[in-house]
Amino acid sequence: MDKIDTLQLHNFKFFNEQEPIKLGGKHLLLYGENGSGKSSIYWALYTLFEAAQKQDNEEIKKYFKKESESPETLLNIYAEPIIESDGTEHYNSYVSITTDSVPPKTFEISLLNTSINSNTEAKQINQASDFLNYKVLYKFQDFWNGEPIDLANIFIGYILPYVTFSEYEIWRGGSLVKKSNAYEMWKEVKQGPGKTLNANGKEIQVYKYSEENKQFDRFCSHFENEMQDLIDFINANASEILQKLGYDIDFHLDYTQHTHKKVDVLFHCSPFKIELKITKYLGKSVNINRPQSFLNEAKMTAIAIAIRLAVLRKRINTEVPDLLKFIVFDDVMISLDMNNRDKLIDFLLDENNGFTKDYQLLFLTHDRNLFNFLRDKIRNVGLKDYFIYKEMYVDFISGIEKPVIYDYPNKLKKAEYFLHIHDYPACGIYLRTSCEEILDRLYPDPLKYAIQTNNEGLYESKFQNLNDKISHLEYFCKIENLDFEIFKDLKTYKSVVLNSLAHNDISSPIYKVELEKVLKVLTELDKIKRDIIIKPSGKNFKIIFTKTDGTLYQIGIEIRDALKLLLRPDGTKVISNFCKTNLNYINDNGVETHNLNIEKESITQIVEEKCVELGISMIDIPSNTFYRGVQKLKDIINLL
Repeated sequence: MDKIDTLQLHNFKFFNEQEPIKLGGKHLLLYGENGSGKSSIYWALYTLFEAAQKQDNEEIKKYFKKESESPETLLNIYAEPIIESDGTEHYNSYVSITTDSVPPKTFEISLLNTSINSNTEAKQINQASDFLNYKVLYKFQDFWNGEPIDLANIFIGYILPYVTFSEYEIWRGGSLVKKSNAYEMWKEVKQGPGKTLNANGKEIQVYKYSEENKQFDRFCSHFENEMQDLIDFINANASEILQKLGYDIDFHLDYTQHTHKKVDVLFHCSPFKIELKITKYLGKSVNINRPQSFLNEAKMTAIAIAIRLAVLRKRINTEVPDLLKFIVFDDVMISLDMNNRDKLIDFLLDENNGFTKDYQLLFLTHDRNLFNFLRDKIRNVGLKDYFIYKEMYVDFISGIEKPVIYDYPNKLKKAEYFLHIHDYPACGIYLRTSCEEILDRLYPDPLKYAIQTNNEGLYESKFQNLNDKISHLEYFCKIENLDFEIFKDLKTYKSVVLNSLAHNDISSPIYKVELEKVLKVLTELDKIKRDIIIKPSGKNFKIIFTKTDGTLYQIGIEIRDALKLLLRPDGTKVISNFCKTNLNYINDNGVETHNLNIEKESITQIVEEKCVELGISMIDIPSNTFYRGVQKLKDIINLL
């Protein structure tokens, strides 16, 4: 499948003459502070492929003209005019993308280049992709409490332009014209069957029994059948998506067909209706005709997302499997609390739902906490290498506001940068926060938190301080069979990390050397990864041993903590030994013993003890451990 390799906004909205944004065919997670131009990326892609649907070139050019000529201009306010040799004036304003295909494809729009509206592939991309922001989703609930929710206008404005119906013909200008875009078909329905001249030369609606009117009626019937199919598809699929998002709610869209009437010179069309009703809530059958007065904003937003994703599923162009397909999420989760954000993120990242495989996902957010939360989620499901992370800020240095975009650097990279420019206090701060971040990522909870009593004498958990966390490192390495020798100096140099701001002599060579040593130690420590969950807590495994007499000895275990992957500095993958595990049953050559419920600190501890008990050599755990009795743990690890 084609993916976006680079995206360039040049003198477009908040962007002036920035370099192209490099995605390299990966999904994007971008943090942009308020006012940084983050949404310009959303509107650039939207405008680019929306232009593919426009028949009139002026409808594309209007975005690139100066404001005095076009109130809908999207020109950057600092763009300077360029006069070509033929007298043509423009502002070198354009939006373009290149794909990662071989050879790469380019899609571009500008004042001088409007050819995208004759590009069939660009039209297909627009049909297969989607743009979601909080403003669009809010429209699904922006109704007075006393009125039913009629989604007709939302469908007309935000859904039908991207839906393809089966092709049908209508008389226009004396010939049959084929239509397939749902929005274009609706415009034809509203326009009516057409006009003709009567015997007196007066312009009237075409005659009732004319072929034009008969074909129009057939065209309207075809449109209505296609609309009903679309609504039926949403009703059949959207509630399932809503359930996967974690909401025990069923809803139904009631569709009422449009009506039209032709009288002499007049044609009147009453639009169709799409009413949203709640039919089940928390397992109870209900009939709620005004959901906006019953459900909170988060639940209404979830319903809106379920409808949009259901429509997107229907829109997928299976005839062109390599087609570029993407979804842009611009602060979609702004109205959701963290629990509901978690559900939506899990749904989108779950490989079984196909979004990370079938689309290039572009997440844009101004919420730093959400950015970090999403980044952790992406890492935990093993998709870290399939995403690119960027940060976006407003730059005032040049005297004008413009966006700056950085590849998301970890704090070690920032520490290294400040070390190189001799800003040692800043380097020390980032080394300290890096140390805490790395240890928190590696450690299980007991090594990160301490149980203390508060002023009321009640027990509560608190984050341990950095000194205590560093003190746990030797124990961590021992349990995980890691070489502690290369990390032992971290405790020696921790005072430098903790007290870097206390040094006033930034030219001190000893101070610089100490920072370099801390950076080196943390760089090595950062090569250890323990952030991918192999299986969550509560899962059961079977481990098989072969006794000295050749008979099989099996044990059943249940993990009490999440079983995590440990990536060693040399790149080898093993299971982490921080995973409390229960031994539940034994099958000794067909003789079973159940309900043992013996807790151990790790799978490794259980296996080591059993090997000693059976008098056999230590077995390779991943090769002899099976998930659900059939899937080898080694194969699961190799896929991560």
